[in-house]
Amino acid sequence: MTEVDPYDDSIVRYVIRRHQYDPETKHFRWFYESAYDNKRQYQKRLQNAFDELAMCRLGSGVHIKEQVSGQKLEVGYFSNSKSRRERRLLQGTFRPVNWRTKMLFWFSSISSRIQRKMH
Repeated sequence: MTEVDPYDDSIVRYVIRRHQYDPETKHFRWFYESAYDNKRQYQKRLQNAFDELAMCRLGSGVHIKEQVSGQKLEVGYFSNSKSRRERRLLQGTFRPVNWRTKMLFWFSSISSRIQRKMH
C-alpha cells in the first residue's frame, strides 16, 4: 500500500482518522492514522480498521468513545482552512472573547430573560 503524509497539502489524499484518548491532553481527540493516494487502497485499509475496532469492542479492549473515520482531503486543505479562519477574523464574524463581549452577552441574556418573564 502506498502511504503518504496526511499533512502533505500538495496532493489529494484519503486519510483514516481515529478518535482516541490522548494521555498528553487527557481527553479524546482525532488523530490522523494513515493516508493514501489511491482510493482503492484507502477503502481496503478503512474496512480493516472498522473490522479491527469491532473485534476490539467485542473483546472489551477499547473505550466506547473510540471511533474510526475516513475523509478525502483536497489539495490545499490545511492552507485553505487557515486562510478561512483569518478571513473570518478580519470580517468580524469571529471575534475573540474579551471583557466587553462578555458584558454584552451578559446584558443581552438578562434583557431576554426579563422579556420572557413579562410575557
